[in-house]
Order: sequence, then structure tokens, then C-alpha cells
Amino acid sequence: MAATSSPRGRSSIRPALLAALGAGLAVRVALLVVVVLHQPYLTDVSYYNAQAVRYLLGGVDPYGAAYSVPSSLATPGAADVFAYLPGVFAFIAPAGAVGTPALGMVASDLVVALSLWLLGPRGGLPSLAYFLFPPVILFSTYFVNDSLPAIAFVALAILAESRGRPRAAAVLWGLAFGTSVEAWLAFPFYAAYSVRRRRALPPLISVLTAAAVVLPFLAWGPAAFVRDTVLFQFQRSPLPLFYSGPFGLSLNPSLQGVLASMGEPAPLALRGALVLAALALLLWRSDGTLKSLALGTAGFTAASLFLLPGVAFWSYFELPLMLLAAWYALRPAGDGGAPPRPPILKEPR
Repeated sequence: MAATSSPRGRSSIRPALLAALGAGLAVRVALLVVVVLHQPYLTDVSYYNAQAVRYLLGGVDPYGAAYSVPSSLATPGAADVFAYLPGVFAFIAPAGAVGTPALGMVASDLVVALSLWLLGPRGGLPSLAYFLFPPVILFSTYFVNDSLPAIAFVALAILAESRGRPRAAAVLWGLAFGTSVEAWLAFPFYAAYSVRRRRALPPLISVLTAAAVVLPFLAWGPAAFVRDTVLFQFQRSPLPLFYSGPFGLSLNPSLQGVLASMGEPAPLALRGALVLAALALLLWRSDGTLKSLALGTAGFTAASLFLLPGVAFWSYFELPLMLLAAWYALRPAGDGGAPPRPPILKEPR
């Protein structure tokens, strides 16, 4: 007979994982705090964040504004662009008011860690693995990834779904959509998940929540907002796979990076068609469970972030990585199993 792990054995492992997670998070947060307080402006993103917060608190539209960044830190093709949706200010504005906006990334890290941990008995291991993964620590600590607030909202949304709170999850999904364009790649899977569970209202709530976050800034300066958050990614010239960046030799992990190195970048229409094909395939493979939502979204965001942008960065792939961690943390039946089936009609007697 095959040996199986007993509940007592599993319960003895959980405190050890909790202790390891606590120690790992303590080290991670301490590292983040020391780095951002010692030298808060390590990259151009840090400069953009600090100046955007000052613009916002001073009543000036941060989109389309003029930004001052040292030429040695400037990202090619991204001058004077604040590329993040306004939901990011929920994390960086309070932190900027009391110190440095980079401290908002510390808060995002903690939210994601706790959300992964609370997803279920298997949450400790992926939470620990995610936050001790060296690239994640590097990109969150040194390079300051402004996608982290959106990742935090997505983690909270999945946690709310796993606890049977679809409307709270819808609001959290909406906050994620109002924080990062990247998060919108999850919407088709979230909508399909809701429809298969006969919930038409949550996707609508998420869109209305995102609109409440975005529309005031869009109305403030429509042309500048659209340019900063959407168009510039497709208007900037693609960089080759290897190029000279602010920190020396850099890598562009995208299809355009590969093709630009060969002198033949792919047109946007072709890349868009490949993304739509990936979306159709992954939606067709989805079984309507929360685990499938997490896994499908992870695969689609990773594929889209490789195919669509002319210039990609490794930090773009933190959202798919977190979704994979959430997929592992969710038990097969932890989200209520498969969606409800329609009643079977009985033959009259």
C-alpha cells in the first residue's frame, strides 16, 4: 500500500513553513527598506514615481507632465512617460507623502505574501518560494516594479474568490484593472470564469470600479493619458535582444527583441493575431475553476508580454509568476470545484 502523509505530519510542516516565511519576509522587507531609504532613486522608475506623486499632491496632472531623469538611468524610448494607470497611486502616494514612493512596493509585497499564504494549506510553500526567488527580490528591491500594486490587487481578488466573496473579488479585480494595463489581460479569463458560474454582475462591477479609478485622470488630459499608458508601448522602436541599457548589457525578452536582432521586426497585426490565438486556445482549455483561472491567466499574460511589446523587461513576468504560485496554492476542490451544472431533466413517468 502506498504511503500517504498523515494530517499530523502535515500540521507539523505548516509551522515550519510559517516560520520560514516569516523569516524570509522579515529579511526581504528589511532589505527593501534599507535600500529605498539609503538611496531611494535607483532607477528611472523611482524618479518618475517621486515626481508623479509630487505632481498629483500639487494638483497637477501627472500624465503628460515633464519629468527629470538622469540620462545615465533613462530607459530608451520612454522619456517623459508615466506608463502606469492611476490605481498605482493607492500605494505610492501615501508612501511618498511620508518618505519615498518605493515604500509602497514593500506594502505590495506584504499583501501578495499574505494572500498567497491564506489561499489554503498549500499556500505557505509557494508564498515562501515566490518571495525568496532571487529575480523577484531583485526586481522589487532594486528596479522598483510598479506592477506590484496591481499584482497585490489580483492576489487579493483570487483570495476573495476562494473564500466565496465574488462581489468583493470583483471590486479588487477592478482596482487591479485600474492600476496596470497588464492586469487587463486577465479580464477574458475572469469574465469566462464568472459566466460559467452564472455570475453576470461581478465582471460588470470590476469594469465600473476600474472606470471610477481611470476616468477622472482620462478626463483630466485624454491625449496625454492615452499616450502614456497605452500608445507609447507600441510607438517606441523595438530594441534588439541584447542592447546597451542604463546598467550595461540588457536583455529584451520579447519576440520583437529576437526579430529586431535579425533585422525583421514583426508587424503589430501579426503579433495581435498570435495573442488572439493563444487566448482562444487557453479559454477552450479552461474548465471554469479558480485554479484554471489562475493557470490560464498566467499562461496568457506570459505569452502576451512576450509577443506584444517592442521592449519587454523581466519584471513584466512577475504577474504570471504570482499566478502560478496561486495556482499551486489552491487545492483542487478549494474553490468549490467545477461550476454548477444545469439540472438534468427527468423523463415523465
